[in-house]
Amino acid sequence: MNRLAWIGMLGIIIFTLIPFLKRDNRTEKAIKQAIMTITIVLGIIVAVLVFGVSYVTAFLIGFLLLIVFDKKTYTKKGLLIYGSIILVLGIASYAVFRDNPEYVLNHVQENPDSTSFYLAENGEELITYEADVVRPLASTVKMLIAVEYAMQIDEGSLDKDSSVSLDDVNRYYFKNTDGHAHEDWLSILESEGEIKNNEVALHDVVKGMVTYSSNANTDYLIDLLGIDAINERAETLGLTQHEDVYPIVSALLIPTYIESASEDEKQLIKEIEALSMDEYRSLAIGLSKEMKVGTIKIEEETSDSSLAVQRVWSDRLIGASASDYGTLLAVISNDELPETAAETVRDVLEWPLRFHEEKQERFAHFGAKGGSTAFVLNNALYAEDHDGNQIEMVLLTDDLNFWNSMLLRQNMNSFETKLLENEAYRQKVQEEFIDL
Repeated sequence: MNRLAWIGMLGIIIFTLIPFLKRDNRTEKAIKQAIMTITIVLGIIVAVLVFGVSYVTAFLIGFLLLIVFDKKTYTKKGLLIYGSIILVLGIASYAVFRDNPEYVLNHVQENPDSTSFYLAENGEELITYEADVVRPLASTVKMLIAVEYAMQIDEGSLDKDSSVSLDDVNRYYFKNTDGHAHEDWLSILESEGEIKNNEVALHDVVKGMVTYSSNANTDYLIDLLGIDAINERAETLGLTQHEDVYPIVSALLIPTYIESASEDEKQLIKEIEALSMDEYRSLAIGLSKEMKVGTIKIEEETSDSSLAVQRVWSDRLIGASASDYGTLLAVISNDELPETAAETVRDVLEWPLRFHEEKQERFAHFGAKGGSTAFVLNNALYAEDHDGNQIEMVLLTDDLNFWNSMLLRQNMNSFETKLLENEAYRQKVQEEFIDL
């Protein structure tokens, strides 16, 4: 649940209780109705937080329960009113939540200032729409980190079966900043019996970074692999527009640890924006080192940044172009890395094949890594069917509002699937971008 969802749920509870400030309103009937309403609201919260039900689904079910348990529903007037509401909501829900890959295509075409799209098939670039513009990568940068890890395994610098203390990894875990990704990873490892003496295999740490998108694992690996080594690898691979890598989690602490004479949010934002990117990166690296040695106890920190402050963090995330990641995907897909490195990075990136049986039937190889913030939604993937046909696809979007983000998330998978599996659709989309 995001902040708006919490405000909405608490608002319902507050407005339900306000009438009871007057003694005359404290009737038995009103109290029972209030208890029912609050119980349903609490049920929605539990369904989302404990059972992982989507907020929209839980809210709609809760709304229907309120209607069902309200005696006024069963009057002629009540049936007419609620029937109309349900009809309108049904039509609206269908319009919003139906499978609509064209929404993604239209958004890309209508937002050249904040969107990049790259598509290549069998080595031929079909679409390079705003593909040389550097945009925030968010977690998509973890692909590059995975490649550097694979190369160091190939070179013998690291052993993928070596043990890693979870205490060392957890020093980088900033609670409530990664959508429970780190907790989900640990939960799965525990259920599979992969945690022994509070240690896990290094390879599992890397998988946790990619499959579950744990930012704690990412910052641990950035330190282990070395920032300079990762940046040099980007250059070696020909990623000409890739910005220098720096720790992701520690950058979230910059608003707290920056020296500010004022607690005014606008002033704080100005001070952060006044930092050059070199200064910003250096500060993030310094804070990450403090987290590593325990000077900063991350478990004592709280994440309460406003959307305005989060926007500054999002805008300053590591950036690169869609063409850069098209190049990186091609290097992996074409097995241009040394044999052991190629096998290692495929094992990490091709997690969708382990989770989706239908992809195993359709593809011999399928690797992907997305990335998102409140304002960014990205995805980079490569696929090879059983006949050897290859596709690389990169979509970078920025400057999203809540509505854009929700609809893009809803339809991105169907858009990508249609492009991958339908040659006629690929040709249609390619033709639409020719004149843009």
